[in-house]
Amino acid sequence: MDIQTVLLGFLIRSCMTGYDLRKAFSMSFSFFSGLSYGSIYPSLKKMESRGLVTKQVVIQDGAPNRKVYTITEAGRKAFLDSLRAPFVPEQPKRAFLMRLFFFAHLSPEERKAIALAQLESVVLLRKELESLRPEIEALADSFQYLCFQIGLRYYDNMASDLSMVLDAMRDEKVNLS
Repeated sequence: MDIQTVLLGFLIRSCMTGYDLRKAFSMSFSFFSGLSYGSIYPSLKKMESRGLVTKQVVIQDGAPNRKVYTITEAGRKAFLDSLRAPFVPEQPKRAFLMRLFFFAHLSPEERKAIALAQLESVVLLRKELESLRPEIEALADSFQYLCFQIGLRYYDNMASDLSMVLDAMRDEKVNLS
């Protein structure tokens, strides 16, 4: 799903500022999407020029003006068309697996250090996601909550896989020296 569809998905629920969209994006997609914050504002500008959203500038005293974005009927149609489009399966990008494939070219110490660092990273990412639980339970619909649960399971599975790699190296089941 591209960034424009994601932004339209947020805007279909309510009008939002760029800041609100960034916050919603961070809470909702940061754990399972490669989309970047930096693409939010350029995408909003493109969507406005295409008539998918409108922007209202709200003047504020003593604070920067707020730009509030609203989805248009054309934006609503584009969003729903995107959701209804046939699903195209994609290969998950698993950077660690690509490294693991070539671990034979590293020393045992390097392999262990890389696997441990990856495990620590996965554990941290899971903790960050878990910290969102109160807000997600309070605000998410049932499908959004499912995404949260799948995200937790993803990190649990990654941690389990990495532990298996470390166990195999420790037990010398994988002797690649």
